[in-house]
Amino acid sequence: MLGVFTLSAQHDKCGFSIQFGCIKPGYNFNDVPELVIPGTNSFGSAGGAMTGASIGLKYTYSFKNTILEKSGLGIFFAADGMWNAMNKDLRTTYDNMSCTKPMYVNVPIQVGFSYKTPGRIFNAWAEYSLGADLFMKTQEGWRNSTIKYQMNTEFATQVGFGILLARTVSLGVHYYWLGTHDVRPQSDNLINEGSQMKMGAWAFKLGFHM
Repeated sequence: MLGVFTLSAQHDKCGFSIQFGCIKPGYNFNDVPELVIPGTNSFGSAGGAMTGASIGLKYTYSFKNTILEKSGLGIFFAADGMWNAMNKDLRTTYDNMSCTKPMYVNVPIQVGFSYKTPGRIFNAWAEYSLGADLFMKTQEGWRNSTIKYQMNTEFATQVGFGILLARTVSLGVHYYWLGTHDVRPQSDNLINEGSQMKMGAWAFKLGFHM
């Protein structure tokens, strides 16, 4: 492994990375709803989401061949796909009624700046970004009676820090504020037409840099 890291550190990276994460929801996103009636859009502002997963792509421009090349500064563009299911109790309620369970999908797309400490084998880094989050609650119900939800877009921001090993593998902790999303079904012929859900999430990421 040391040999591979040393060889990897001897050539310039192109700036692309792929990242895999564990997503811990917060705020209303994690709250357990007081009333759950499967297939009726009954959650209100509570999401009842459990820990999920993510995959993302990032491109970082580190000012190669400029006066800022050795400053450790960079600017980046990142897009992530985050997935969260409902917690175990809610899933059991849906299963008992043979009802399709909804899930949550967030796609934050952001630009930001980063700082990396000097070093070829070990670096610490920190970053901040902002942009938009695309949110979707997947459909629920039965074959002949389903509720589909509208996609919603809100302002989002992120801050993160971590370590980079041999410019090849990174470990990071991030906090995402994903916005206050409107959870609204595509049909308006429902008792609960929609609700506002505040969404935040912690992300613990493993990155591979190319």
